[in-house]
Amino acid sequence: MSDVSADAKPAPTEFPEPEQFDYSAFPCPRCETTMSAEDYRPCDACMAELKATQRGEASDVQAAAYEPKMNVTPNAVALKDD
Repeated sequence: MSDVSADAKPAPTEFPEPEQFDYSAFPCPRCETTMSAEDYRPCDACMAELKATQRGEASDVQAAAYEPKMNVTPNAVALKDD
């Protein structure tokens, strides 16, 4: 037999306070150069390189018009004539 009653609630879980990230000096996540910024991101040199190498080109590809499959039937409201 247990000493704990059925109505007993477990103690709330205690979590430590999260550590505040120091934005005044942290390593660039890409090249590990020490930098400072207002948010966590790659350094300016890495950002310029990424923009130059990873930028996609726009294309004039048009999507085909939607045509329902043969097994799809329109609903009665769509077919209703007023």
